[in-house]
Amino acid sequence: FFTLNPVVSEFYFVERSAAVFRNVAMGLISLASGFFGVTGLGIFLLGMRVAYGVVTGELDPTPLKKPKSEGLEMPNVWALMTT
Repeated sequence: FFTLNPVVSEFYFVERSAAVFRNVAMGLISLASGFFGVTGLGIFLLGMRVAYGVVTGELDPTPLKKPKSEGLEMPNVWALMTT
């Protein structure tokens, strides 16, 4: 876009400001694409590691189900705070 539409002006300040804006925009886009590229690669490698763990049996993808007879036991928090 910036190559096809250069800023042409009689004022030096306008041309330099356009150049600074162009450099800032390209820099931020490059920084963001690098950041998201590394993040995407990390998520992909994490998925490969989890898949490897599931295949080798290290990770079990089935959830453990508790029987309904086991109720939720709440600790006595007041006793913890007063002792």
